[in-house]
Amino acid sequence: MDPPPIPSPQRADSQQIVAAVVAAAIELGPDAPLSEIAERAGVGTASLHRYFPTVASIFAEVSRQMYRTVLEQVRAILAKPDQDLRSALREVCQTAFDGPGVSLDYRRKLNLDLPLSWSKGLAEAVYVEMLDEITTWLAGQLPDPPADLSTRVFVAFSYVRGSVLVSLLYPALSPSREVLIHHLVETLMQVLSRSSSSADYSA
Repeated sequence: MDPPPIPSPQRADSQQIVAAVVAAAIELGPDAPLSEIAERAGVGTASLHRYFPTVASIFAEVSRQMYRTVLEQVRAILAKPDQDLRSALREVCQTAFDGPGVSLDYRRKLNLDLPLSWSKGLAEAVYVEMLDEITTWLAGQLPDPPADLSTRVFVAFSYVRGSVLVSLLYPALSPSREVLIHHLVETLMQVLSRSSSSADYSA
């Protein structure tokens, strides 16, 4: 299934329409019809349809904005002065679970109903930037960075992403967010700073 076209408003007023529609959609939740979203955004239905012909196209834009926002949130955490490793990991995990200002219901809907192909390209680009920046930051934080640091960062990222995804999709199975974050931070500390080399697990 091809993704909906990305809205590309050129004028400032058009950009405001797109921003208002996305904000209204997030506020109203994933089951709001287009007419209700248009009313809350304060725009005409025709204006909304010019950029978002379907609710799915709004989902796609919300997803794109979520990826960009998470990247900026992680950058802000890493930019804090005198940030120790454990505190930074906890903040990153909290950010991953809290999400970029989108409700849990909305995030579940995006993960369940949005085809992976719609966001895969942007997600990969964002993740490349994020993993590179985290790896660079860690290289300056760890007293003796392991040679396979980028691999460890990928594993750590996978732990966090997987935990968030499973807790979103199966909330009844998940422990509390606080418990998950505690165990994740302890696991990440071991993954990122343990002294083993890549030779220890190469077969």
